[in-house]
Amino acid sequence: MEDFILEMEKGELHVHLNGLVSSELVIKLLKDNIIDIPQGFDLKKDLNVLKPAKSLSAYLKPWDLLRFVPKSRSDLTLIVFDAFENLRKSNVKFAELRNSVLYIALLNKVNVDVAMAWLLEDISKASEYYNIKAGLILTVTRGDYSLEQIRSLLNAYIKLGKPGLIIGLDLAGNEDINVSSALAYEFVRAKTEFGLKITIHAGETGCFENIVIAVNDFKADRIGHGTAAVKSQSTLDLLREKDICVEVCPISNRLTNAVGERESHPVIEFINNGVPFVICSDNPSIHCSSITQDYIEFYRETKSSMHIMEMLGLQKKYSFIKGLTCK
Repeated sequence: MEDFILEMEKGELHVHLNGLVSSELVIKLLKDNIIDIPQGFDLKKDLNVLKPAKSLSAYLKPWDLLRFVPKSRSDLTLIVFDAFENLRKSNVKFAELRNSVLYIALLNKVNVDVAMAWLLEDISKASEYYNIKAGLILTVTRGDYSLEQIRSLLNAYIKLGKPGLIIGLDLAGNEDINVSSALAYEFVRAKTEFGLKITIHAGETGCFENIVIAVNDFKADRIGHGTAAVKSQSTLDLLREKDICVEVCPISNRLTNAVGERESHPVIEFINNGVPFVICSDNPSIHCSSITQDYIEFYRETKSSMHIMEMLGLQKKYSFIKGLTCK
């Protein structure tokens, strides 16, 4: 089965652009742009997470430097093409990339619509070059500026003529931060007025209530990680009854400690309760890994060849990218 996994075609529904770009390229761009390395940051080891972190914030340490790239238009192109090259190596045929865009605008001192246009152009060119169908999901971070972020992103989206390559919105970040009804309203507005799909990072850090909020208030089409759903039978029932797909990231869930070393992965309970799910990679380059390895970890955990065989069809079914044929 592992040999079959290596060769099979795959989809990717949960991967962050800066977590997909090779660490070697990140280091080169940092050095080329003479970026001061934060005190205590070790380039040789802190750009990667290879052992379970003590917390989600500790897991996110690589972003202390990832937030400094790209510093130019050409650097962005290098990042996008490197990311697609890494997708190609795992025989990925379609991918939904996540990015906040706002930091690109800040780093390069351009308007958000300009940064968004750059990224869309590069994704389009890389998609054609590698023959990988792609879409962009705009990420909003939980916090004091969430409303400002989503409004800025949607304004840029509208200014660019609502490009079809943008397929959805994502909410990520510290789940201990309460989200406002105003933020939920903006997500739902984007869904109803513009047809954008919604995925929410929820239940990654142990709070199943955030999954319920994501489904009921944000009208989420998919849930990122969702590991805490197994703490609540009613939450599992909600996901099954509303056909809300969970983006399962086996390796990431272990490395963030969302799933403890001695715990069975919650995907087993998703299977037992009929909760739809797809296998994803989250930040494969941070893990020195790939979505292929996530498939292998899933198989080692579940011993389910049936789910492996069905995965491409499920990824097509629940993808936000239009025009994928479910076979």
